[in-house]
Amino acid sequence: MGTTFDLEGFRERLKIAFPPQPFHRVVSTHDECDQGIELRRELPGKRWDELRGDLLDNSSLSICLLQPAAMTAFLPAWLLRSMEIVARDNLTLEFTLYFLCPGDEEEGWQTERAVELVESFDSAQRAVVAEFLRAILERPNLRQLHRHAAQGLKWWSV
Repeated sequence: MGTTFDLEGFRERLKIAFPPQPFHRVVSTHDECDQGIELRRELPGKRWDELRGDLLDNSSLSICLLQPAAMTAFLPAWLLRSMEIVARDNLTLEFTLYFLCPGDEEEGWQTERAVELVESFDSAQRAVVAEFLRAILERPNLRQLHRHAAQGLKWWSV
């Protein structure tokens, strides 16, 4: 436990699993909230590896507003940002984890919804998400997130 995380290696594995390409499809259909509007203003035409850290931090709650294709295109940015600042109070890490690792049905999550999310990614992409979850489990300072990460591994492990 407590091993050093290879951030640059993780970045390279993200690039292989999620090749950075300009995104020109619908980002979000949520135009009734500021977060959806911000995503629609900031993300079109961009690649995941060119998104600013402050944008990712400020929109960490908005990841659930992305359309499926946009989710696949931009999730790596949130994964990488989450691991850049691995601290107990990293809200980007926390909200990304909670989005990817819904609790069980007792917590109000529908199994079908979780399966649909996971199945929208290919096996290489799921493997990188699983690596992200294992990295959380290896950090004692993130103990409060271990239950969600462990549960998420059941969904994301290839």
